[in-house]
Amino acid sequence: MNEIRAALDGSWLLLRNRPEGQAYFDQSLQGFWRSFQVIFLLIPLYLLNGLFERQFFIAENMYHPEGFPDGAYWTALFFGHGVNWIAMPVVLALIAAPIGISQRYVPFIVVRNWSSLLTAVPYMITYILFLLGIISPGITILLALTSLLAILWYHFLIARIVLQASISLAIGVVVLEFLLSLVIEQVVGILWRV
Repeated sequence: MNEIRAALDGSWLLLRNRPEGQAYFDQSLQGFWRSFQVIFLLIPLYLLNGLFERQFFIAENMYHPEGFPDGAYWTALFFGHGVNWIAMPVVLALIAAPIGISQRYVPFIVVRNWSSLLTAVPYMITYILFLLGIISPGITILLALTSLLAILWYHFLIARIVLQASISLAIGVVVLEFLLSLVIEQVVGILWRV
């Protein structure tokens, strides 16, 4: 709990563009591996995301409730989230030396993993409001896109501060992660619709 609290405090400071937030994370090798366990704390978000998408498909008459392929859908969804969770660290590890971030790779991944708890909040609120019937599918998509833009900015700040990167390198890292997520999402969508 102390590590979670410290990581949330550090994430909040980084969101406010305060570099001292880095000190709140355990950037040791053990802290690096432990940060990947954050995925278990994100399971409620993944469930809400899945429920939202499933309900959205039904609301938009893409699927009839009785004909929805639940087994394939949930399997592909969780598989996709798992792959997405490790794809960026693996790809970044492969290119860290050529782009000159080897020394800052471990701290960056630690912060990236832990900060995902903070970035989950706007999505969770949006999905809950939709599932409770408070907002329409269109408003939900609008809020999700607005959240995405804010989160991309936040990831840019993290890359700038933690990697001590130039603007162009920080943008490149954010774009790389975004594109990886899009590709994985497309593949997952194809898998469960087959």
